[in-house]
Amino acid sequence: MTPPAGAEAALSILRAEAAAFFSLPESVKRQHGSADFNFGFRPYGRQYSVSPDRPDLNESFVYWANHRSKIPNGNRITPFLDALSAYWEIAARATEGILAGLADRYGYTEPGPLIRRSSYVEVNWYLRDDQRDLLQDRHEDGHLLTLATSDGPGLEIEIAGRMQPAEIQDGALLAMPGSLLTAMTGGQVQPLYHQVSNHRLPRRITVLFLANPPLDQPTRPYVGTQHDALDIAAQARTSGAMFGLPPAPVLPSPLEC
Repeated sequence: MTPPAGAEAALSILRAEAAAFFSLPESVKRQHGSADFNFGFRPYGRQYSVSPDRPDLNESFVYWANHRSKIPNGNRITPFLDALSAYWEIAARATEGILAGLADRYGYTEPGPLIRRSSYVEVNWYLRDDQRDLLQDRHEDGHLLTLATSDGPGLEIEIAGRMQPAEIQDGALLAMPGSLLTAMTGGQVQPLYHQVSNHRLPRRITVLFLANPPLDQPTRPYVGTQHDALDIAAQARTSGAMFGLPPAPVLPSPLEC
């Protein structure tokens, strides 16, 4: 998709701030991560795509729901958090626009999924590795949507059963449906499986916006009316378990803090 207004400038600043942060010593970066790895810095080895014996070859920084207060010692990395906040707001608005279009497509008369308390930006800093062919194994993200962009090649998407390089211009965003959107559409929109091929680059930054429905209340699917039979919120809270991650946090709206 074409970058939303302001996205290219915000992304450029975020990439620069992320590169500065990930270049810090490991001991310093760990001061900005929560004990459960839900907020802030997430070191190499904490996340995998298929199996814990094949961790993703990247470090991450996770910024939930535009809540900078959740980042440990955030006052020491204010420029980085400013950049994350600016990009989070732009990506959230873009995602809301996509979901509004889907709601219209399905004749959805209820308010659309309220994503602002339950969605996050994740910045992945890929580590140089000369052994593995894949930096991340084939997977789907387990969310409603992922807006993805990277500063280097590697992302491959599954089309007709075959992995193919994703042709994304620098700064453009790829909207990747996840299994929660599959549930919302009664199986009509399938998740986009993807992987990251190893081009042995000296550095690579990926910025993701991962959208969830509310985590503390039911969300009626676009297709079907069986609330009790399909708890999308429960799926959203626990989908990270397949990647070795803790349950998703239930947060208040940023405006309520």
